[in-house]
Amino acid sequence: MNQRFDTILKSGTVVNHDGEGVRDIAIANGRIAEIGGLGQAAAAEVIDCRGLHILPGVMDTQVHFREPGLSHKEDLETGFRAAQ
Repeated sequence: MNQRFDTILKSGTVVNHDGEGVRDIAIANGRIAEIGGLGQAAAAEVIDCRGLHILPGVMDTQVHFREPGLSHKEDLETGFRAAQ
């Protein structure tokens, strides 16, 4: 039986806890539903990710929040929450 998802990110180089490898990522209801070979799956949108890296959510630690100095306006916690 063919699975159906909202979006499939096809053939991207996925970097996660399993290491690095070319995989597909299926998204359903705004969440990752499956990672692996999804050649038989269908989706409303398929995005070709060949040659691209797909990374888990990361925080860029080289951003310039208002610390030190004007932390009454913004600190690491409030700035990070605003960026989510």
